[in-house]
Amino acid sequence: MALPRIDSPKYELKVPSSGEVVEYRPYLVKEEKILMMAMETKDQQQMIRALRDVIAGCTEGKIQADSLAMFDLEYVFLKIRGKSVGETTKVGLKCSSCDHKNEVEINLDEVEVQGEVKKNAKVALTDSVGVVLKYPTVKGIQKQLGKQGSNDREVTMAAVASAIESIYDANDVYPTEDEKAEDVINFLDSLTSSQFKKISEYFEDMPRLRHEVNFNCASCKAKNTQTLEGLTNFF
Repeated sequence: MALPRIDSPKYELKVPSSGEVVEYRPYLVKEEKILMMAMETKDQQQMIRALRDVIAGCTEGKIQADSLAMFDLEYVFLKIRGKSVGETTKVGLKCSSCDHKNEVEINLDEVEVQGEVKKNAKVALTDSVGVVLKYPTVKGIQKQLGKQGSNDREVTMAAVASAIESIYDANDVYPTEDEKAEDVINFLDSLTSSQFKKISEYFEDMPRLRHEVNFNCASCKAKNTQTLEGLTNFF
């Protein structure tokens, strides 16, 4: 005899970069196990892969996570997580006055992607050579991490490399999807600091999962205002 099957509730979210409204369900116990195992490894590739697979499952394939910008991935997963294990979470935040670590409750429903979503940007590095930039995608970062490893510098370089849609000179345009991952990294390594800064500036105004938190320190009673950014800051 077949056991009873419990239908999952359905919710809607709006993908920040596209405005597309997508239906989703909470993640299941089997998917939560995948997430926990991936996060225990502290390996960036495994964590991204787990998030990608869970998002695909919870949206029944309506969201192809490989093509998402990273801030889209973080936002979509945060909304799924909120409906799966609770809309609130507690984080430890140090007081700016006395360094006491405070346990602060955050409503995940209030966390949004902040910043204007812009079109691709063309950045001239010399009179004849430049790059066309886009927001880093899940697929692009995974491609770069597959070759570059997962320490902090390598993750940063992978993110920058994955944001380069094409490289151009006076004679041609070279789409990076046709190039080897290590060749794009080598191109970045060949730049001067000022040239690399021009590319990095594109990231400064990039939309981010961001939330301002106000709390009074439990120890010294000082008022604190702190800004959390990125998915890991909310867990």
